Formats: sequence, C-alpha cells, structure tokens
Amino acid sequence: MPGTEDAREVTTDSSGADVCTPPAPTPWLTACEAAAYIKVGDKCIYREVRAGRLRAARVGGRRELRFRAAWLDEYLDRSAAPVEIHR
Repeated sequence: MPGTEDAREVTTDSSGADVCTPPAPTPWLTACEAAAYIKVGDKCIYREVRAGRLRAARVGGRRELRFRAAWLDEYLDRSAAPVEIHR
C-alpha cells in the first residue's frame, strides 16, 4: 500500500527460510523479530502468547503483536530450567 512502509522486511535465505532484516531503532519488536531475539520460530511466539505465557501488545488495525525485549527476557527467565552437567 502506498504511504505505509514497514521498518523491517522479511526475506528468504538460501535454504528458503524467512529471515527478518535488522530491527528499526525502536523498543518494540515484531513477532518475527521477537522470535529471532530468543532464537525460536514464529509459531512458538504465537503459541506462547495464546497460552498466556508470553506478554505481548496488540497494535494497529490488524491487531498485530508487538513485544519489548524486557518481556522476552522475563519469559526466558521464567521458562528456563536449571541444568546439571555431570562429568
């Protein structure tokens, strides 16, 4: 649509996977950027939001999800399990 520009673009890498471009200088992350930030897939982000385990804000006419890095860090802290390494 003319006049509506998104700060990020989703491109395809050589394996055919979708890849987000680096985020614009804003504290808000899209679902794609949030997935890249915590190194999971997009579907995992949506699943965790739907289950109420990951905080998100809905914005815009299409009610798209936005995240803050601090929310993602909190999610990782809560969901992390201690691991013992035996040698």
